[in-house]
Amino acid sequence: MRKTFTALLILLLASLRSLAQAPITVPNEMEFAGVRLKIQSDAKKEIEQTLDLLTRSQYHFQRLVDRSRLYMPYVEEVLRQEGIPEDFKYLPIQESQFVSDTVSSSNAVGFWQFKKASAQELGLRVDNVVDERKHIVAATVGATKYFKRSNFVFDNWVLSLQSYLQGLTGTQRSVDDKLYGAKSMVIDGKTHWYIKKFIAHYLAFKDYVGNGKYRSDMSLHSYEGRGKTLRQVSQATGTDFNELRAYNKWLNQSQIPDDKSYLVFYPDAKKGGPVVVRRDEPQKTNEADKSRSASSNNRSESTTKAETRRMRFRPIAGNVGAFPQITGNTAKAYEPGNIELNGIPAVRAKSNDNLQSLSARTGVKTERLMKFNDIGERGNVRADRYYYLKKKRNKGKVHYHIVQPGETLWGISQDYGIKLKKLMQKNRMKEAEQLKVGRVLWLRFIRPKDIPVEYSRVSLPESTPEPEPEKPVQPERTIQENVRPKTVELPLRDDNEVFIEPTPIRPLTNTARDTVVVHRVRYQETFFAIAKEYAVEIDEILEWNNLKLSDGLQIGQELKLLVPRERHAPKVKEPQIITHQVAKGETMWSISKKYEVEIEDIKRWNNKADHTLSLGEKLIIRKPN
Repeated sequence: MRKTFTALLILLLASLRSLAQAPITVPNEMEFAGVRLKIQSDAKKEIEQTLDLLTRSQYHFQRLVDRSRLYMPYVEEVLRQEGIPEDFKYLPIQESQFVSDTVSSSNAVGFWQFKKASAQELGLRVDNVVDERKHIVAATVGATKYFKRSNFVFDNWVLSLQSYLQGLTGTQRSVDDKLYGAKSMVIDGKTHWYIKKFIAHYLAFKDYVGNGKYRSDMSLHSYEGRGKTLRQVSQATGTDFNELRAYNKWLNQSQIPDDKSYLVFYPDAKKGGPVVVRRDEPQKTNEADKSRSASSNNRSESTTKAETRRMRFRPIAGNVGAFPQITGNTAKAYEPGNIELNGIPAVRAKSNDNLQSLSARTGVKTERLMKFNDIGERGNVRADRYYYLKKKRNKGKVHYHIVQPGETLWGISQDYGIKLKKLMQKNRMKEAEQLKVGRVLWLRFIRPKDIPVEYSRVSLPESTPEPEPEKPVQPERTIQENVRPKTVELPLRDDNEVFIEPTPIRPLTNTARDTVVVHRVRYQETFFAIAKEYAVEIDEILEWNNLKLSDGLQIGQELKLLVPRERHAPKVKEPQIITHQVAKGETMWSISKKYEVEIEDIKRWNNKADHTLSLGEKLIIRKPN
């Protein structure tokens, strides 16, 4: 035993010596996925700090290298098959350190750190039987689907990398449009930290992991397990059952599903060559291969570039950004030189201000104030409104805005710092055109002629506020009480190899606590958004409505859902009580049409026996909300 331990220690020390090196130098320039990165000095310091943390302990660095070398051949092969730049292969090291069952603080799971709903949206199976987030091949395929979708919008793999953390909308909100399609980028202190952290991982591991660098003591092989039990695979491969379980945590039951191919992974302690998804062995990429791949990518880019340019600024559901953005000393906003509105010098109007007093206080001529703020000849200054002291921009910082009740074009142009005339031009609007609630306004680019005016559903405010409850309501607690129970670990027996107790889908029936509601699918709504809104699982939605993820959703489609009664009970709205004074020429019929009520109701509300009315008579109208 002591000899074995000594031999292992010698082997480990030898490995550590092989990794011992001078500190890694962060280059001034490097390339990632076809984008030239120019790294500034302030970004270098951040990258160097992360590099130091990664390589400070040679022991832990070696362990991470060894674990990464086991899984990297599978990642490389999937990326190659799916046409994703190979540089992304280092991202699982950053996300999970290639630990299959890693769980983040936000409940993201697996090699590529997917949340359950996000994984299901990308086609991964996540249920009581299989969790493909923990399957290296399935999870990597899911990641490639995300990168393809994201890069269709950005045409820039670096921005696609950033969106893997921030999401598509979050990245659109935070990056300059000039970077869309860019083949060169400056990495500085303002660059998102996620990109700089990835650069550190890339530099730390590129010389030790991937590209034919495999472990000399162990390799990871795969076995087709479709329809078999894990114990049968153990016997067929000659692998210890517990060790097999440790490498296949994606399987939650003993029986492997037979609906498709499922690779079961097992370690081979013998010195082995690379193990791949395909039967053929991977070949190192030579210059000719790189040339052919580059030419293929160029052809693909040229065919989709025009379409990408048209689609990437297309409005999506929901509003983007919080505007107006006010910065500076807001306590002194009434005095010039203290605040900026959307990055433009501005001032706040006092209650008794007019154009002349505002001009005197700011030192900006009245004519220029009117021009900067699109104020007409008879325009008045509104109390506590913000007014620009320099020109507004020709376009907004975000792509669109959804019109809310009570908003005007002038107010929207002020909130986003866009010239009113430019705002109208971008939306092909005429001076006399009425602004309707829910309309999607384009703020950065002119709406193409072939894209019609779009409208989004907007929640209108209640006419009368609801009284506050006597006791504080905690909807989060209600949601927690109604979610499906957590999985339970069971003892493993030879006659019952179930690892996780199955949790059945809740039946779609009314109970004392839950009620069945019907949800109508809105524009660009997803399974993920609906599941989040109603605090249900995606697989519950699919089961209740006999759907598959591949079916997708259609606008107006009705979905049956089981939700907590307290959270989604229909609100009984009190009618609006109106006193109407009869004018000359009015009849019972004309009044009923005006308020959209029935004549018989008017008679009943006012104790009238017939349709006769008197001039000036006051009628009670109970108008429904």
